[in-house]
Amino acid sequence: MIEYVPRSGPPEAMHCPTVVCDACRQQVNGPGNLVWARRTNRQDGEPMQQTPLFAAHKGACDRALDAWLKRQYPEGEWLLLWEELAGFLQQLSHNAEHAFVDDRRGEYHKTILKMPGADLHNETPT
Repeated sequence: MIEYVPRSGPPEAMHCPTVVCDACRQQVNGPGNLVWARRTNRQDGEPMQQTPLFAAHKGACDRALDAWLKRQYPEGEWLLLWEELAGFLQQLSHNAEHAFVDDRRGEYHKTILKMPGADLHNETPT
């Protein structure tokens, strides 16, 4: 997830925004994925549901996070999705400067955020 990490030392103490791996709790600075799930079995007119975004290093951390998410959001009801971190950050930067309401080419849909039943940070994905 995106977090502020405290830093001390010159030139001054500060809080640095970074992406922290939800599997190993280390900074993701290089190849990484953002992973989330979207509910697949909703009724007509029912708002879409999705999970929070989770971040992981590619490889073992990504596989551990995937397995943990499948336990929280059962297959058949939820579809796991992922995007490479670099692409996500480019889109996020663009969307920070361009309002959805100004985009006349598409429609943005209401989404309900569904939190996991277990707190990922109280258990290590395995």
